[in-house]
Amino acid sequence: MKRHLSSPRFRAIWSPVRLALVACFVLLPIPRQLCAGQTAAVRSRERGPSVKVKPVVFLNLRQYLATISAESPKIIASRLDEAAADYEARSRYAAYLPHLVGHAGVAYIYGRSLNGLINPFGNLPSSTTGNRWFTEEGPGLTIPVYKDGSFLGINVPPEVAHKRAERQVIKFKGSLTEQSVILKATDAYLQAIKATHLLDLRTRHFALAQEEDARVENRAASSLATAEELGVARLRLESSRASFEAAQGEAIYSFLAVAALLGRDVSTVRIQDSYPEAAPLPDFERIAGISSVQHPKVLLQEATIRGAQANVEFQRSRMLPSVTAESYDFQYGDFHGDAENQWTSFLSVHVPVFDFGEAYLATKSARIKLQAEIERRAAVEQDLQKELVDALVEINKAAGNVGKARGEVVEEQRVATRVEEQARMDQALLGELNSAKLKLLEKKEELEQAHYELLHRYALYQEATGGQWKWIAP
Repeated sequence: MKRHLSSPRFRAIWSPVRLALVACFVLLPIPRQLCAGQTAAVRSRERGPSVKVKPVVFLNLRQYLATISAESPKIIASRLDEAAADYEARSRYAAYLPHLVGHAGVAYIYGRSLNGLINPFGNLPSSTTGNRWFTEEGPGLTIPVYKDGSFLGINVPPEVAHKRAERQVIKFKGSLTEQSVILKATDAYLQAIKATHLLDLRTRHFALAQEEDARVENRAASSLATAEELGVARLRLESSRASFEAAQGEAIYSFLAVAALLGRDVSTVRIQDSYPEAAPLPDFERIAGISSVQHPKVLLQEATIRGAQANVEFQRSRMLPSVTAESYDFQYGDFHGDAENQWTSFLSVHVPVFDFGEAYLATKSARIKLQAEIERRAAVEQDLQKELVDALVEINKAAGNVGKARGEVVEEQRVATRVEEQARMDQALLGELNSAKLKLLEKKEELEQAHYELLHRYALYQEATGGQWKWIAP
């Protein structure tokens, strides 16, 4: 018994899935909110006053990527890391500024000397009566006059410069993370479009293969077809069925991936059903020049160099003296009216004399690391140039494959049209016509795959430029 696509048994397998996918991928009008630049738009359908309707978003590829950039947990986490590093650098800078503190305490003293809870000086008046409670309170001021090569915090301390460089490193790593997320989202979106197109082609291919198998079976029953012809027809049918079922799964899971990256239910997302148009490739010399200066990898390495320079200054400052000024004012009193005031200021100087070369060797090591980072900057630029060239080569190869596939589709279309005309005039067999149509569908599948590969290469080229060029045409 033959299984046709129109049979109830097989319709139960593929019809619900196909209808669901067609409903998901149908190109509907884009809301004006999205055209105005918003990253998400909501359109609901009226189904009744008592039915809760889920909002549905309609996103083309540009709007989809904008939404991903705004809502991706990876991108948000990188931005939070940058904000945390910024506050850490500010906190470190504040450590080089004057600090004002307050002291307060209460104690019970046994004997005739008032010795407070906080008493760094030990120059307190004697009490006329022993065994008494007393209090002490007062402000204190600490001023780092010269610390780690910074005078009163006026010039940026090396440690603070190092923290700021770390913040820049985190920032540009976040830019690379964003480009990686955008590439992943672009690929998921393009695969969803490709899977929809392939599902349609393989559905038609399966229907035609089933029709051809039934025709050969009938001819074999009448001894008009050889066993070899029957085996070929059955093998083609099984191959077509496997391709069709694979296309079903690919279409379902590719669209699930698109919705998952948005963090939304698959039933609330709609995307375009045709490939976006690619923008013209930029001039290579121009984009290479821009990338050599503004690419996140270059900027990241430059921030690393600044951090290494700050580390050199910090290690060198360890061989220099440090000066600190401190001032305290204490008010002492007891519960019987006795009171005394004490104000003290002092200047402390710490001078490193001999440390067996610890600071000197650390400084020398830091300078060598700085030179290594400078050399690595040139290596990063060379690698970027190579990545751009390789990406362009792959784009040209993919474009050639698209041109070749289009030529083959045109040729197979011509053959199928000619055989169909001959079949109408009884000059060609139905088997030849079916074979021509099957081959045409196979070539269209190859063209679909080649088109996807080309656009995927464009997306890779955008990542290679660090986002300095956008491949989607405006």
